[in-house]
Amino acid sequence: MAETTVTIASPGGLRVRPVSRIVQESQGYVSDIRFLVDGKEASAKSLFSLQMLEMSHGKEVVIVAKGRDEQTAVEAIATLIESVVL
Repeated sequence: MAETTVTIASPGGLRVRPVSRIVQESQGYVSDIRFLVDGKEASAKSLFSLQMLEMSHGKEVVIVAKGRDEQTAVEAIATLIESVVL
């Protein structure tokens, strides 16, 4: 299992477009990838599930992956979240 925590820096939080990019990226990995935010959990491969997490500015997101490519998946998705600035 691989895990990392990132803080959402984008003033607008993670809206539909960036979340869609996260889902696309996540679907390229074999591992099961989950997001944990404020005690809620969602699959990183589901747009609807991620939107329900209400990932606003300043919130911490724990990214957890289990599988063959777990470390690569966690690092790539964390980098993607950190790159969202709008």
